[in-house]
Amino acid sequence: MAGRATGCLKWAAIGFAIIIVVAVMAYKIAFPTYSYRYRLHLAVEIEGKAYAGSSVIEVDWSCGLKIADSGCGATLDGQATVIDLGARGVLVALLHPGEFNTPVSQQGTDARFLCANAFDKRSTHQELPSLPYLAGRRNLSPRNFPYLIWFPTPADKQSARKVTPEDISSKIDPTARFTEAFVEITVDPIVIDIASKLPWYPALQREQKGKAIMTQSGMLQLVYNMFVED
Repeated sequence: MAGRATGCLKWAAIGFAIIIVVAVMAYKIAFPTYSYRYRLHLAVEIEGKAYAGSSVIEVDWSCGLKIADSGCGATLDGQATVIDLGARGVLVALLHPGEFNTPVSQQGTDARFLCANAFDKRSTHQELPSLPYLAGRRNLSPRNFPYLIWFPTPADKQSARKVTPEDISSKIDPTARFTEAFVEITVDPIVIDIASKLPWYPALQREQKGKAIMTQSGMLQLVYNMFVED
């Protein structure tokens, strides 16, 4: 009797495990997720000297039931790309635009869409399943470029100024120009070290994280998740 009871318990455990596996698979089918990781690399030349910066960013899309047409939402893991320009401060390619309803004319693409756009993907419900299979490198175009902020004085967040690829020569230096701008699919680890480059960032994060931050159209406001998301 004891052996029969043990056998029943064994088969019950196997049956329960199968139910769990099937349930997990059904959940993943009903609520799919799609992830990919890329490196954003930017390089600027000023007076013949090259300055470059890069960061690794992961995009994670989660979708609802297709039959309910509940849509998909994306989260990020990573940090903004910082280019140290030496005596000219730092140039930062943000994860998100710094204004509410930023007009297209202000040249800022959100990091959730930047890489997919470069691969001619629009992150639609139909295209999302193909994003985890992206491979290689793609150059950025002027119409698909990160939102840029220049800090002439990196230790002072109040020195922030908006710039675009077209006007860095008029705002930063007459010789300034982008020489490289690309995204590349990678499995490299994500590094969060922006506090060493922008010393005021930890205080900004402590002040804002967990609170509703209201931004206004036409006004540049620094928000912590423009610089880091995890």
